[in-house]
Amino acid sequence: MHDYYHEHEHDIHDHPEGHGGYKPIKINFTDFKMERAFAFDPAKGEHGVITYTIPEPGRISIKVLKAGTRELYLTTILNWEHRDAGTHTETWDGKDYDGKIIDNLSEVIIIIKGEPLSTYTPGEYSLKGLSPEEIIHGHPWGHAHKAYDPSANVIPELKVTSVKDGEVLSGLVSIESYLEEGVGYGDEAGYGVRYYLDNTLVQEEFYDVSCKGNFSYTLDTTAFVDGEYTLFVGMCDHHQHATSRGCKVRISNSSQGEETSKKLS
Repeated sequence: MHDYYHEHEHDIHDHPEGHGGYKPIKINFTDFKMERAFAFDPAKGEHGVITYTIPEPGRISIKVLKAGTRELYLTTILNWEHRDAGTHTETWDGKDYDGKIIDNLSEVIIIIKGEPLSTYTPGEYSLKGLSPEEIIHGHPWGHAHKAYDPSANVIPELKVTSVKDGEVLSGLVSIESYLEEGVGYGDEAGYGVRYYLDNTLVQEEFYDVSCKGNFSYTLDTTAFVDGEYTLFVGMCDHHQHATSRGCKVRISNSSQGEETSKKLS
């Protein structure tokens, strides 16, 4: 499915004003040209092309979402970078955060968002001093994230250490991951981590700053039919700086003990 969105991830309906919420300010995009965004061959070094027009200067985000999932981002094409008013052309290489070619471009959605520069004051924005209910993702009133400090405006790099491509999994499996670099606002707001098997959200967990970018979840593979899956770990810092890692695995519980598995010790 080829498509795009250009709204804020967290709508005002989720953040009623007067309760620590905010009304997101958006840039109006016009003249989208997405024809070449998907029709290219990454294996040949070709690039996808996205063209759009904005009426005022702003900070623009373009991410690739796995269709059928909630916020499982496969790559970031543009990470809240400044663009002047006018028409712009962005390109992407068809690869995920790990540098692997995305398997099926017909199953991704490109999401484009923008916020006017007027919402951003360099060097003045920080979460420090805000109450926990204003910054913890999952709270009914959400958290302010309409401005970005340059030092935190990064694409995090996540590494999964306990499961590798091609492994056979059975029983309880420990999924360990950590941020190699790029914490974004995680050192102030904490992290949200989602675990997927293909398009199925298996678990969503929230970590405070004490985790220091280290995440752990125990997957019960017996809850799933034996077969081939892609295991995804997706992470965000609650401020739209996201990353993910995926690996091909096979679940096999009908013949435990006959094949190598990553059981929880």
